[in-house]
This record gives sequence, structure tokens and C-alpha cells, in this order.
Amino acid sequence: MCEVQKDIKFEDAMKRLEEIVKSLEDGNLSLEEAIELYEEGIRLTKICNDILRSVEKRVVLIEKLNGEYIQDDITNDIYGGLGQKE
Repeated sequence: MCEVQKDIKFEDAMKRLEEIVKSLEDGNLSLEEAIELYEEGIRLTKICNDILRSVEKRVVLIEKLNGEYIQDDITNDIYGGLGQKE
């Protein structure tokens, strides 16, 4: 099983995910190889989602600090009121 680096860059993770998808779509893998790639893809997806969530929070904080943040129901749900004006 391939070990996924937790400190991998977003771009590198996305590139690897694209490689995994292509390999799975090609269909030239054994069942065991396909499952291992699928597991790696799931771990990479979680890492990418975590990175994106972190970046989104940073953007909200930057906008809030600069007085540009506009609260809406979506950001309130995502950030639990992080961007609410005081």
C-alpha cells in the first residue's frame, strides 16, 4: 500500500489524484491494485479538502480584517459564524 504524505502540497496531491483516476478509468489493474489506488485517492481527497478548508478560513479572516467580509448563510454554515460582524 502506498503511504500518502500528510505534508504534501495541494498541487502535488491533485496531480496524483488525476493519475489515480486515469489508472482506475483505464481498467488495466487487478482488483487489489484498484482498491489500493482507491484508498490512496480517498486519503488524498481528505488532505485536499482539509487544505482547501484551511485556505478558505484564512481568506475569510483576511477579508474580515480588511472590512470586506460579507456574511451569508453559506459562510455561516461553513465557518460557524466566524465571519459574523461584531
